[in-house]
Amino acid sequence: MLNSSVSLGRAGVEVSYISEFARDKVGDIILEFLMDNNVSTESLYLYEGSSPLALAFLNEKNDAKYHFYENFPEKRLYIDVPDFAPDDIVMFGSILSVTRQARDKLMEVLNSAGIAGSLLYYDPNYRDSLFCPIEYIEPLISENIALADIVRASDEDMRKISECTSPDEAYEFVCQRGCDVLIYTANSQGVYLRTPSYSREYTVPEIETVSTVGAGDTFNAGIVYMLHKRKITDLHNVSGSQWDEIINIAIEFASHVCMSNDNYISPGFADRLKKI
Repeated sequence: MLNSSVSLGRAGVEVSYISEFARDKVGDIILEFLMDNNVSTESLYLYEGSSPLALAFLNEKNDAKYHFYENFPEKRLYIDVPDFAPDDIVMFGSILSVTRQARDKLMEVLNSAGIAGSLLYYDPNYRDSLFCPIEYIEPLISENIALADIVRASDEDMRKISECTSPDEAYEFVCQRGCDVLIYTANSQGVYLRTPSYSREYTVPEIETVSTVGAGDTFNAGIVYMLHKRKITDLHNVSGSQWDEIINIAIEFASHVCMSNDNYISPGFADRLKKI
């Protein structure tokens, strides 16, 4: 979500980052970086101790394998719940969305957003090296899906979470848990949209990939950027042509990031967006 927030901040969207890290040198760097990229830090919990670190190692295909180093305090996500509005979009996912120590506060945030009428966007972003066994957290993932208005999941996510091997199997899994809008991404194989009204497939351009780190995060930012720009609050009233525009912009966001070592859109890319 940090990567997504930075891309949105660079694109000129008013964005606030809800998370936690320490008051240490690493935390100072993160905090300054967020502020430099127009991301509000009012909803951050800054604790005493060491900030978590994630290291990404690229293979010969420039795909990443992750290793995580964490030492969290006993009290987690100690923040005030923001005041949400109907036109807000709340993105959540990855480890904080299935961390039991922070679960109560996360549910408080998501339920408050839901009551306010905000749109909830969930990306499981499951990683073997990050989480405990899937059997332990699958109920939390299912609960997250039930809360979400839209789920964006990769083919890798769905294989590991539910052994789904196709967008239709993944959509059935998501629908059974209470969400009926799925964007299923399959790397170079394409992007698949499933809603009660539409079943669409989108091709992705052939590019020279430098790094896939942050690609999914930036794809998410592209989706949210377009939902925000088009002032979409009801996903069931989105037309087919609108979905085409939304998905294609998100693909453009992700492709741009794959051709660099950054995890978010560049300032130059953001400037071009603002001129359109």
